[in-house]
Amino acid sequence: MMKHIHSGLMFLLFVLFVVSFAKQEQARLAFEQSHQAYKDMVISFEKQHIKQQPSSLSDQFQLRRDLLHYAKKLAQDGWSYEAIEKGYLSQLKPKQASYNFEQLYQSLQVIGSPAFHRMWERQPRAQHKLEAKRDLSLLLSYVKMPEELSGQSAETKQLLKQFSPSLSPTDAFWDQLSSLIQLYYNHLEHIPYQTFNRKLYQLRYILSVQQTEWVRSNYGKAGKTDADALARYLATLDESDYSLNESARYHNKVASHLDTANQLQITYPDNLPQANYKVLVHFHSEFILSETGHFLTALDPQQPSQNGLINGSSFNYANQNNDLHRLLDIEPIELFEPDFIETAMINPNSPFIVPDLEQQNDQQHPIFSRDGKSSKQLTKMAAKAFKKLLHHYQQAYQSHLSKTQP
Repeated sequence: MMKHIHSGLMFLLFVLFVVSFAKQEQARLAFEQSHQAYKDMVISFEKQHIKQQPSSLSDQFQLRRDLLHYAKKLAQDGWSYEAIEKGYLSQLKPKQASYNFEQLYQSLQVIGSPAFHRMWERQPRAQHKLEAKRDLSLLLSYVKMPEELSGQSAETKQLLKQFSPSLSPTDAFWDQLSSLIQLYYNHLEHIPYQTFNRKLYQLRYILSVQQTEWVRSNYGKAGKTDADALARYLATLDESDYSLNESARYHNKVASHLDTANQLQITYPDNLPQANYKVLVHFHSEFILSETGHFLTALDPQQPSQNGLINGSSFNYANQNNDLHRLLDIEPIELFEPDFIETAMINPNSPFIVPDLEQQNDQQHPIFSRDGKSSKQLTKMAAKAFKKLLHHYQQAYQSHLSKTQP
């Protein structure tokens, strides 16, 4: 009797083993089938790492599974075959009994990191709209760009973590990003309302604050202004890299209303009468500074201000101040401006408005002039003071170079 029971149990265990094995094999075959397109990458990897193959069969199966999984994952992100093979798989390093798959994957999602650049440099340059959208979608995904910016400091800081601290305003990536935007929209007269387009437009505010934070981090000094940090940075560049002469008309908004005595009352952002001026690096990187030397950005995580919300900077997708600049960077304001900025524009008595060309040049304009000087003159005076500061640092930088060169 006991022998029959034992035999029955052994048979049952055998059946369970066979069923379990069959299910595992079925799952393995289904996995292999769904990753069929990436098998060549695995073969190439195995040839290059033949001496580093795991000894156990189970570890070999797991390595193959990881290779296929991450190859497909990267392809779904939008990376090309070449970028995956040469920018990711070739960088995998053995880590005890496994490889650093997830660690490397996480690091390449940081825009501007060495891992990202290795992939980006091997990504074929987009030639048409669909390829441009592929690369732009990848970037929006890695930035973790929300459908609508909230303006909250915690959100801004989290988004900034998706950019490498080494990504400077003169990095070639910014020109490449702008080229993608231009390729994606170049056939349009007006950009339509779509969530994708809204994200791309609002991304400009994140990129701008990334660049102001980069300048602060690399050139800021305790007790010094943002203007001082920017001047120190520009002093290291060739003069052809930046411009101090672009119009800042859109960044000198003022509000006004008639009080109960029918007298005109002017409201300046932060209740502080001052002119704001513009500095551009490669045209794309825009820095707006107040007369008191502060960076003005709508998402400033360190020194938020009403002036920054109303007159702050944003990254330019165009290469120069032309019709394309109007299409990409100016006209979309009406459709895609973040709600928190629009709310700031609506003063309790009247909205903050941009001076038109005539108002900007009027030395006696009741709203935009001050002390007998036009808005444009006031801006030029503020920019002139910055140029003087820049000249000081240029001389100091050249003196330093002459002492360090043999």
